Amino acid sequence: MTKNLLLATALMFASTIPSFATDYYVVREGSTGPCKIVETKPTDTKMVIVGGDKVYTTREEAQKEMKVVCKED
Repeated sequence: MTKNLLLATALMFASTIPSFATDYYVVREGSTGPCKIVETKPTDTKMVIVGGDKVYTTREEAQKEMKVVCKED
């Protein structure tokens, strides 16, 4: 009985772990606006995901990529 309870509890927690993950997107307003990092996929048609709809799992990855894809001329 105790084994089943422990197993059920472990499965419950394991199934919730992916829901805590945050995705990061590098976006800009229009084709010339400044870049920024957001945590939700933009639904506003004015916001463009830079780098081909790419999703980053850490803010550090997004910041590193932003330096490459959003170079200021």
